Amino acid sequence: MAEQESQPAESEQAPSAAEALAADLRRLRLGAGQPSFRTMAKTAGSISHTTLHEAASGSRLPSWTTTRAYVRACGGDEAEWHRRWTAAADEGAAQPAPPTPPVEPSGPPVAANTTADTPADARADRTAASAAEPPAAPGRGRRRIWTHAFCLLLGVALGVGSTLGVVGFRAPDAPPPSAHGCPSGDTESAPAEAAARPAPGPRPAAARTAADDGAPSWASRIAFDQQAVSSTEIVLPVLSPVTPGDALVVTMMLTSTCPGAVTVTDSRGDRFRIVGDVTDSLRHRVLLLAAFGASALTAEDSIRVAHPRASKYHVAVDEFRGVSAVRSVGRASGDAGGTTFSTAANAAACAPGDLLVGTVGSNSGSAPEFGTSWTSLPALRLSSYRLTTAHRIATDPDHCAATGQTTSQWGAVLAVLR
Repeated sequence: MAEQESQPAESEQAPSAAEALAADLRRLRLGAGQPSFRTMAKTAGSISHTTLHEAASGSRLPSWTTTRAYVRACGGDEAEWHRRWTAAADEGAAQPAPPTPPVEPSGPPVAANTTADTPADARADRTAASAAEPPAAPGRGRRRIWTHAFCLLLGVALGVGSTLGVVGFRAPDAPPPSAHGCPSGDTESAPAEAAARPAPGPRPAAARTAADDGAPSWASRIAFDQQAVSSTEIVLPVLSPVTPGDALVVTMMLTSTCPGAVTVTDSRGDRFRIVGDVTDSLRHRVLLLAAFGASALTAEDSIRVAHPRASKYHVAVDEFRGVSAVRSVGRASGDAGGTTFSTAANAAACAPGDLLVGTVGSNSGSAPEFGTSWTSLPALRLSSYRLTTAHRIATDPDHCAATGQTTSQWGAVLAVLR
């Protein structure tokens, strides 16, 4: 017993065979220029983009057919990857399967019968029971039919009444039902936004960088992706090294999404907190999350995003320097057919020198364009859906809003960082 307790858990020793192979596949895709999974699916020919995306998630070991299609789409050595896949499959097969829980009987308990009835005995019992039953009173069958009919009509009336009651007394601001049918479990509230909590204090001197003593600045885009998927988890490989102590800002759009929590973590243990979160009338949700004083990240690391069910996602991760806290946040949404977008209706406080980061998720119409004082970052686009992000340094505390031009359906979030 003592020897068993001294051994570490398997999950603490090393990643599973599926997770290790998935990490290698993500690095292969990164070395191939990070092609989209749709592009890879077209190259593969017979494997869907969702299957290729799942192969890189590490949730389970993909088949060799899927792995080979992934490798071919990224220009890998098929023979070498077949050896890797075979080793991973052998390692997975060697792992003990979890114990199967006992199956409980689904029906009601049956009393034990120590005397087995033969068919003849059963027929005799039924004949005796029929003979012992008193004859039905005149009209009894007719009354039973009317009773059943009345109960059926009463049940229908109660069902219609309860439905009308729910419709008639629904709150006027209740959100419309989801177009793709959200399961009842997807109703968890999103975490409180970072702006609602006290801003964290300055980082320790050892974690500060030289850029902290100057104006805040954008450093690089370290990860991004956009896909139409059925899964609820995204794994993004880190594309460029992150300087320790910098801030990482995640901008994200979930299309036709169910309600629920969004969480972001990285492989070094940094946690990202929601700064701003807005959902428009079509259930397109735009979020901005941030992690301050981030750990050093390399191309061996990854960022994991968990989100509720959605039809598409756009996500980008940008590194900023010279900021360590959230001062305020603004957010707004608007329907298609207008000419502008703006968070001015939900004013955000700022001071000269603060860093403003704005992101807009849009659907159809013209692509959002920030004003001339903003520096736009590479936009993400999937069919008619776009995620547009920009930043600037505040100069006038009376004009702290994300504003620009668009005719799209839109949702916008502004974060004021200092």
